[in-house]
Amino acid sequence: MNRAFKISRWNVGGTLLAVLVLCSGSLRADDYNVDLDKSVDYSKLKTFLIRPGKMDSGRQELNNSLVLKKITDSIRAVLLSKGLTEVTAQPNVIVEFTVSGADYYVGPGGIARPIAASLGNPGPRGSRGPEGSGERDPVDFSIGTLVIDVNVTQPTRLIWRGVYHDNEDNSFKLGQKLPEDAKKLLSKYPGAK
Repeated sequence: MNRAFKISRWNVGGTLLAVLVLCSGSLRADDYNVDLDKSVDYSKLKTFLIRPGKMDSGRQELNNSLVLKKITDSIRAVLLSKGLTEVTAQPNVIVEFTVSGADYYVGPGGIARPIAASLGNPGPRGSRGPEGSGERDPVDFSIGTLVIDVNVTQPTRLIWRGVYHDNEDNSFKLGQKLPEDAKKLLSKYPGAK
């Protein structure tokens, strides 16, 4: 009787573990959405200007000028391929983008918690980790959010927004994937045609 209870308890535990493993893959899947003003005639918007991107992450693998440049280059390439022309003055649209990123560790009970150092917070004085960085646990995964806004200039208003959530093993991989994420988002932009 005791043995049957152990087997039954293991089956429930094994089933629960299998469900958690299957769900963890879906929790880490990338996703995005695009919202646009359908009343705008995008074919009349022929010129663009890209403003410098903004990064909100404490991780140097992600928060650096090379990552921002690669994202900017991806945005430029897609808009040019859609028939728009880049200008330095009096554009029809201004493109702005922001990126935020954070590293997480999975703690007791399987609860994911952000690592303070990845949020730009060095953590309490005397905390463990390299140079008191506040990193107490290894990085289990990193989440980044890329937001691209396209605003018309006359009158100034938002006409298109794309938001991409990317989940990777670490901040370095996240920084490598963000330029491709920008391309995926802007592939949904109507363009000048």
